[in-house]
Amino acid sequence: MSRDLFVEKVVINSTGGVRTLDFAHPVVCIHGPIDTGKTTLVDCIKYPLGLPVEWRQVPSERLTSVTVHLRVEGMRIALQRSTVADTGTVDLISPHDGKVEEHLDAIAQPDSDRRVVGEVLLDLLGLSELFAPPAAVALLGSGARLTFAQLYALNYLSQDMVDGTEVVRGQANTAQSYKTVVELVLGLIDAEMRVLTARRNDLAQTVSQFKRRTETISEFLTGSAAELEEELIRARSEERDTLTALEELKGRMRAATTFADPLRQRVAALEQAHSRAREEEKSAQEAVSSAQRALRRAQRQPGTAPMRHCPSCAQSLAGRAVPEGACALCLCELDPGARDEAAAAAEAALATAQRRAIEAAKAASETGDALAQARAELEERTRLETGPLAGQIEQLSAAHAGARTRAGMLEQQLDPHRRLLELQRALRTAEEELLGVREDIKTRKNLLSGRQTTLAEIEEQFAAIIGGLSLPGEPGARIDHNSLLPKVRAGKLTKVGHGVRTAINVAYRMTFLSHALVTGATDLPSLLIIDSPRKNVGYGDEDQQLIARLYAHFLDHIAGARRDTPHARPHQVIIVDNDLPSLPAQLRRQMHTIELTRDDPLVP
Repeated sequence: MSRDLFVEKVVINSTGGVRTLDFAHPVVCIHGPIDTGKTTLVDCIKYPLGLPVEWRQVPSERLTSVTVHLRVEGMRIALQRSTVADTGTVDLISPHDGKVEEHLDAIAQPDSDRRVVGEVLLDLLGLSELFAPPAAVALLGSGARLTFAQLYALNYLSQDMVDGTEVVRGQANTAQSYKTVVELVLGLIDAEMRVLTARRNDLAQTVSQFKRRTETISEFLTGSAAELEEELIRARSEERDTLTALEELKGRMRAATTFADPLRQRVAALEQAHSRAREEEKSAQEAVSSAQRALRRAQRQPGTAPMRHCPSCAQSLAGRAVPEGACALCLCELDPGARDEAAAAAEAALATAQRRAIEAAKAASETGDALAQARAELEERTRLETGPLAGQIEQLSAAHAGARTRAGMLEQQLDPHRRLLELQRALRTAEEELLGVREDIKTRKNLLSGRQTTLAEIEEQFAAIIGGLSLPGEPGARIDHNSLLPKVRAGKLTKVGHGVRTAINVAYRMTFLSHALVTGATDLPSLLIIDSPRKNVGYGDEDQQLIARLYAHFLDHIAGARRDTPHARPHQVIIVDNDLPSLPAQLRRQMHTIELTRDDPLVP
């Protein structure tokens, strides 16, 4: 059933004051000369809905805020958005008391917890689950979420779109999103079909990627995975066996070295004793040398070696004769008996130092012999008991390292084989799931084929509207099954003139509204805004006749649909044009007109 989206009133605040415009009529025609604000008035409807608007110079300088009063599925709301302050916020206002009920974001903000105005409108229209079912979001992420802007493009035919080709889908839509939106609102698919289709496309892409990756890996593989696995098992077994034997030998080595510990301790003790004996020998030799120097000094003859410099003031004493038996420094006569006593004492000290040196040398020799014998015994014990074990440990260590290296190399060779095996398993799983999804799609299509809304019905109504317009040259307008956009016999709409192209685009959008009015079996909001069809058709005689037929057929068809279809829901058509064509009085009475003049523009 078509969705009720109806503009009741637009309030414009500007530096020149406040202007309120009545839109509460099924058909509203806004007309007036160029630059009086006709397109701006349509933009004033879009702007509070959170949609982008590029204001022209005058409104951008004078507008301060815009409020649109809507009826959405029987509920009346008002949306207000500033053009000068916080332009990213839309206020949801109670139409009864004018108080702000909630602040909404015009577009989704990453760090905001406020609702987005477009999502609120989808909720009120009852289309949230249809446009963004949770399963689709889970499958495809944020790209799966269709927005209110993509839906609104089906309700608003701008000046550029009226005279466009495939751009008739609107800038908010890509070719794929437009087709999805049309299929959803016309009932050609449903949310479940959309999820299945998305999953099918995702799986098909995954299967394709898996196949490419398996083919790429297979090109570089050599040898058999089974043979490599067997060789790896043997290498791992050899690695474990050599490691076990190596640990056993290391244990025996530790046990063997334990028996040699007393010998090591004895060698260490002898090394310390020998070191002390050597120190004692060195000390004794130094004592001998010192005693020898003392003896020579005592035996020196006085006066034979005069001092050359004073030891105190360093003055030269050269040339000074020292008398026989006098001191070389003070020239005092020395006592011969004291000198003889000093010499005798020095000889005795020398003899004692020599005996001590002989004894120390003997002790050092004895400790050296004992140390050499202990070391020989330790080396012999090591050679007999631990030497063979050390050789075996070295051999086993090399064997273990070799086995481990071979196993590592085999692991590297097997890695692409294993990855290929995992990819093949994943490929089989994805292919099986893809097959199941395709079967589900077939089942779903069979269920959808029984629905009242079909593409054939849409095409039939489009052909009826085109036939009633009597387009010059009979271009053969039709709806393309792949894009669901209008085409002509020659191909794209660029193959026909501007006037015919405009008429086809308007008729194409009329078809959707007509279908909603006649069958009610659609989720399309029953609002259609068309900007400047007359200007785009042209002003020649044939152009005037064509635009008159377009208006007359459009208004008469809608009025007839309303009379003949008791279940038709409320609808609204808003037409913007420079002036109105010549129409019968009964058709003019169907329209509520808003006339803008140069003396009374939209924004004063």
